[in-house]
Amino acid sequence: MALVSIEQAIEDIRNGKMVVIVDDEDRENEGDIVFAGAFSTPEKVNFAITHAKGVVCTPVSKEVAKKLGFEPMVKDNTSNHETAFTITVDAKEATTGVSAMERDLTIKLITNYKLSTPDDFVAPGHIFPLIAKDGGVLERIGHTEASIDLCVLAGLAPVSVICEIVNEDGTMARRDDLDIFCEKFGLNMASIADLVKYRLKHETLVKFSELKTGLLAGEQTNFYEVKDHKGRTHKVYVFGEIKSKTNVKFHQTISDYEFLSGAKFNEFKRAMEILKADGGVLIFFDEQNEDEIKNFGIGAQILAHLNIKELTVISKSKDKEFAGLSGFGLNITGYR
Repeated sequence: MALVSIEQAIEDIRNGKMVVIVDDEDRENEGDIVFAGAFSTPEKVNFAITHAKGVVCTPVSKEVAKKLGFEPMVKDNTSNHETAFTITVDAKEATTGVSAMERDLTIKLITNYKLSTPDDFVAPGHIFPLIAKDGGVLERIGHTEASIDLCVLAGLAPVSVICEIVNEDGTMARRDDLDIFCEKFGLNMASIADLVKYRLKHETLVKFSELKTGLLAGEQTNFYEVKDHKGRTHKVYVFGEIKSKTNVKFHQTISDYEFLSGAKFNEFKRAMEILKADGGVLIFFDEQNEDEIKNFGIGAQILAHLNIKELTVISKSKDKEFAGLSGFGLNITGYR
């Protein structure tokens, strides 16, 4: 089954339909049912419970979560993809909260966030809110962000409903299974990768300075300062001529002590030797969370701005840690 265009997916969401959103095979390789919270009904919720069979979640923007007092479920999120679960909730007026009708009631209260208050909810409950990144799929390539992006692009409230699709035998549905599922229920399927491309055509989260020259490890080196949508300033050092296929080293901000006292220093020294000898790009992120910068969009947008399409990553870590980059049309050809 062919993927539909993002324009079609937006139109489906705007018209109250459900769509299936699939992510990259190198990431979760899963498909989720998605529909707008604004068009939630007990029937749609029951469909998700009965036929998709995953966990029914309600992605929201940070604004919605703050307004309704939805705090993070855990202080230290150690899940593989850092899915931003909040406390679970039910509508205060619900009984058990577990029926499709009462879950829909809770979803409607969340969607009507401008009039709802934290007192309208009780916790724990049977609805799992998820907080989307401000930059959407341009910051994190996930179903949470994709569903909110689709709602916003459709002109609806930043509240959606998603549910993973599980096979009859209990295994996760992969692409071939999702094709069958969509054909069976007459649903359109779109990809997060296409949503990223769609948004990149219309917007960006990064702004480059003019090329500058400064000292790096005691040597004059060309670099750019790059500001992102959160006001952070990252630095991109350029070694030699930038080519469409090049070496790339990602480096996050860390303390001097941490940098000088362990393997980080040796890894950085090794990377500098490679970059000086063979050319490439060194990206210094103003970001403490190493997993986030590896998997999500700021780094990918920086590389795209430099017209880098294929990269050899200078890192001892491989595969899954950098998988999110492929969703931005970047091809990792190897590691050094």
